[in-house]
Amino acid sequence: MPSGCGYGATSYKADISLYDTRFRKFWFAVMWVAILVFPFVTSSYNVHLVNLVALAIIGALALNLLTGMTGIISLGHAGFLCVGGFTAVIAGLEAGLPFWLVIPIAGIAGAIFGFIAGLPALRLKGIYIALSTLAIHYIITYLASEYQSGAHMGYVTGFNIPNAAFGSFEFTTSVQWYFLLVVIVTITTMFFINLHRSRFGRALQAIRDRDIAALSLGVNIGAYKLIVFMFSSAVTSMAGALSSYYLNYVAIEEYTLWLGILYIAMIVMGGMGSIMGSFLGAAFVVLLPYGLSEFFNVLDVAPWLKSYAFAAQWCIYGLLIAVFLLLEPMGLVGIWLRIRSFFEMWPYKFKRTISSTK
Repeated sequence: MPSGCGYGATSYKADISLYDTRFRKFWFAVMWVAILVFPFVTSSYNVHLVNLVALAIIGALALNLLTGMTGIISLGHAGFLCVGGFTAVIAGLEAGLPFWLVIPIAGIAGAIFGFIAGLPALRLKGIYIALSTLAIHYIITYLASEYQSGAHMGYVTGFNIPNAAFGSFEFTTSVQWYFLLVVIVTITTMFFINLHRSRFGRALQAIRDRDIAALSLGVNIGAYKLIVFMFSSAVTSMAGALSSYYLNYVAIEEYTLWLGILYIAMIVMGGMGSIMGSFLGAAFVVLLPYGLSEFFNVLDVAPWLKSYAFAAQWCIYGLLIAVFLLLEPMGLVGIWLRIRSFFEMWPYKFKRTISSTK
C-alpha cells in the first residue's frame, strides 16, 4: 500500500504502477502540461538552459547506474562523453552519416570503450577501479587530441558539427531541440526506472551492498560489472554525441577531468542511486554558474569582484559536496522525501508534534 494514502493495491499491475493514486496521476498530468507549455511562455535563453540540463540528466542517469546503483566509482565519465563527441565528428561530419544513425553508432563506440574500462573491474575494487577509469579517460582524450591536432591540422581549434536533421527537417532552434530532448529524456528515464525494478537492477544493488553475499546467491559479479560498464558508457557516449549536435561544436578542450568531477557532483548532491537525484543534481550543478552570474548582476558589484565568480563556483561545489556527504548522504532527494512525507502525513504528524511539545 502506498505510504500516506488510503489506496490499496488489488492486483499485481496496480502494485507496480508508478502512479498509484489519483493525486499522483493529477500532478503527473499537470507536469506534462507545464512541460509542453514551458517553451512558449519563456525566453529562448531559458529554454537553452533547460536543454543543457536535459543533456546533463542523460549523462547523470548513466553515471548513477554505475556509481550510485552498482557502487563502482568512475572518474572517466568525461572520456566517454568525448567518445560520443568525436564519434559525431568522424561519423557525422566526415563520413556524412545522418544524425539518427550517428547516435546509435556513438552508443556502440561507447560500449566498446566501456568494455575495455570494465575489464579491470574483474580484479579491482574501490579506489583501484576509480584509478583505472581515470587512466581510460586520459587514453581516450589523448587519442582524441591526436586526431584533432595531428591528423586534421585544419581543425586545431575544434570541429563544427552540422545541424541534426531527420530527413529534410533540421533542428535549428532551442525550442525544436527542447521537444526532441523531452522525448529522449522521457524514454531514457522510463528505461532506467524499469531497469532499477528489474532482476538485473536488483543484482546490481546486491553487488553494491555486499558483493560476497551476491556471489553466494548466484550473481555473476564479473559479468554484471562488465555489462553495466558497457551500458553506462554507451548511454554516456550518446549523450556526448547529442551535446555535440546541440552545440554544433566539438573540441578536446571541453572534455577535461573537471567535467567528470562535475558529473560526480551531480549524483552526490542529487542522490546516489536515485532517478530523481539525477534530475535534481543535474539541474543544480548546471544552473549554479548561471545563478551566480545573475546574483552578481543583481548586486551590481564591481567588475573586479565579478572576476571571482568562477573561483566562487568551484568553492561552492566543493563545500556543498562536503555538506551533503556529512549532513545529507541522500542528497537533494533526501530533503525532498522528508518534505513529501510531511505533506503525506499532515495534519496527523503536525498534531502529534504539537501534542508532544505541550
